[in-house]
Amino acid sequence: MFTWFKGSLQRNLTCFVAAALMLVCGSSAFGHQTKLSSSRLILDGHTVIGELELNALDVQVATDRVLLREDEAIDANLVNDAMGEIESYIGSKNRVSCGSDYAQFGIDPNPRIDGDHLIFYVSWRCAVDQIPSRYDVQLFQEIDPQSRHMVSFSGDQSFVGLLDSVTQSIQLADERYSIWDLVVKFVVSGIEHIAIGFDHIAFLLAVIVLGRSFWPLFKVVTAFTIAHSITLTLSVLDIVSMPGNIVEPIIALSIVYVAIENFFVKDIARRYWVTFLFGLIHGFGFASVLRDYGLPEAGLIWALGSFNLGVEIGQLIIVFVCVVMWKLLLHTRYFGDANSGFERQRTLSLTISAAVLLLGAGWFIERVFL
Repeated sequence: MFTWFKGSLQRNLTCFVAAALMLVCGSSAFGHQTKLSSSRLILDGHTVIGELELNALDVQVATDRVLLREDEAIDANLVNDAMGEIESYIGSKNRVSCGSDYAQFGIDPNPRIDGDHLIFYVSWRCAVDQIPSRYDVQLFQEIDPQSRHMVSFSGDQSFVGLLDSVTQSIQLADERYSIWDLVVKFVVSGIEHIAIGFDHIAFLLAVIVLGRSFWPLFKVVTAFTIAHSITLTLSVLDIVSMPGNIVEPIIALSIVYVAIENFFVKDIARRYWVTFLFGLIHGFGFASVLRDYGLPEAGLIWALGSFNLGVEIGQLIIVFVCVVMWKLLLHTRYFGDANSGFERQRTLSLTISAAVLLLGAGWFIERVFL
């Protein structure tokens, strides 16, 4: 029994060692584990430009050209000598489609050395009447099936993606691209921004909390929209600009001001001029967000108008929800103890204003001192 167990153990150990050796030898002989590569690209009309960052050892293995010295540092002269093969390799593994055609590829012959990485300045150009439709990456997959490539796009579109041997491409546009698609995208973006822009929501709450009928509320919200549309457009077109470190504290102060004013006024009949003035400042804040969504060169006016429309829709939704909630809160026990409907609403309005005042003051301190 012991002899059988000893023989079985020896056989299993031998198989394990053999498998381990095969794994190590196979990995050394037939594979190379690559580092994460990346593209930082700008989509601008019919062109794509940007930087491609690759590990130099990966490029050396893929092109079969020596790029590293004996101390494993990158040799700029060796890289320069191998640029022909490098350009050919990158051009065949990174492609931008323009419908059924491929974009014209270009690469700067003087890459930047950053540690053990090479940063290449690349471009793809479609014909004037075409736009980039797809970005394909197959870098290093022939030497490492597990290779991965991080992509970040800005410009006409802004997004981040991770490509590998399974997912090798990112769709940029297709035949269905139209003005309608652009309008829908930016209307939704405007609604999304106002929904997550808590400082803008707080400002709106402070502005409308004294309102008791629809039209005064509509006027102050629309005045705000007109004002921020003016500065948003001027900022996006680079006609007028204001630094973010000035804009953000002023936005916080606008919240504080309106919240304090609520303790001294009783209605919002003439508040539209306040929202217009502060709306001019808020517009610069909207402009920075709109740039993050990516503005198309073609259809810029449609994008601006659609984004502003989305913001207005989002604001009116907030007004509607707030009015409904106030109506419900006015019938609660806490706010129902007052003698009249006006006093109940006044108590609720000042309670909300006090909360918004604290929020605005906190944002101001954070943005100026922290």
